[in-house]
Amino acid sequence: MILYIEDNLDNQRLVQRILEARGYQVLLAKDGPSGLAAARETMPALILVDINIPGLDGYETTTRLRSLPHLHNVPIIALTADSRIGVRERSLVAGCSGYITKPIDPRRLHEQIQEFIDGKRELVSAAVETSILREYNDKLVERLERQVRELSAANAELQELDRLKSNFLATLSHELRTPLTSILGYLELFERNTLGSLTDVQSQAISVIARNSRSLSRLLNNLLYLQEIRSVPARRMPIVLSDIVQHAVVELQPAAQEAGVDLQATIAPNVQFNGDMNALFHAIRNLIDNAIKFNVRGGSARVTFSSDPTRVLLWVEDTGIGIPAEAIEKIFIPFYQVDDSLARPYTGAGLGLAITKYVAESFGGQVAVRSTPNVGSTFTFILPRT
Repeated sequence: MILYIEDNLDNQRLVQRILEARGYQVLLAKDGPSGLAAARETMPALILVDINIPGLDGYETTTRLRSLPHLHNVPIIALTADSRIGVRERSLVAGCSGYITKPIDPRRLHEQIQEFIDGKRELVSAAVETSILREYNDKLVERLERQVRELSAANAELQELDRLKSNFLATLSHELRTPLTSILGYLELFERNTLGSLTDVQSQAISVIARNSRSLSRLLNNLLYLQEIRSVPARRMPIVLSDIVQHAVVELQPAAQEAGVDLQATIAPNVQFNGDMNALFHAIRNLIDNAIKFNVRGGSARVTFSSDPTRVLLWVEDTGIGIPAEAIEKIFIPFYQVDDSLARPYTGAGLGLAITKYVAESFGGQVAVRSTPNVGSTFTFILPRT
């Protein structure tokens, strides 16, 4: 098989037809990165490289190809229309075994190819090689410096965009929170019949409005809290962490019952910890909420909280839908959703696990996950004692 790295479609077709007519199999790649990817996955008998491909040019592509252990003895041939003085020598110094100029001779191309497959190699003198290597290294260093500058500028721009996004989300959340506070307040008055009795139909309508308003309130709180924990150092004070776990379980029991999920908890009593009560409640609640939300009707969620002299541990196990292997490393990224379609059946903005991870790390801890799709997930929340 022959690998041909060429960006010009007409040249690709011409060389492919000439060589395939002579019994060769030709694999095409349109640029350096795709050629490198193809070379890693195959064992070509010979590689043809156009020196003037855009981006990662033919010289750099050849150098990278030559660094792959299984290609050390594979001939790499420069096939190019660039006939300027020194191009042949630079190609050979970069790692090419030979040099064929365009326009190609259709009658001789297969013979030229076979000569290199049979062992032909073109060489340059040591003096010329030293001079060109110095020039080539200078070029690579200059290119690297330019890329570092471009990456630094892009990184600074991304940081500024992230700051603007954070400010926008915080401002938006505050602005939405103000009217929502009044809405929730009046809804509570209606639910308590403080403003008068309601009919059954009205009570049902108020319940729907209240449930969705509280869901919106939690989303806004998560947005605000995510900005807070990313910018404010973790606060530490003596707390009874087992009470916080118990509080989260009790608060989420109604949601579990509505979802048809059996929520059970085993909580070691009176576990002391130096931490932030609000932050840890957010983190623990998010893990339990996910075990309910991403479960199946008739499934179960199990919360186990324990401690030893060096750490406290929380396990949250569920029998839910699980997480695909390719998404495991991404689920802790803010706003990431395994299913990001508008038609997804699960509510939320992808903030819960990001908050949980930030909280754990702010106290020197970690969050780990094991999951099997359609079987369930186990999240482990570990905090070291200080």
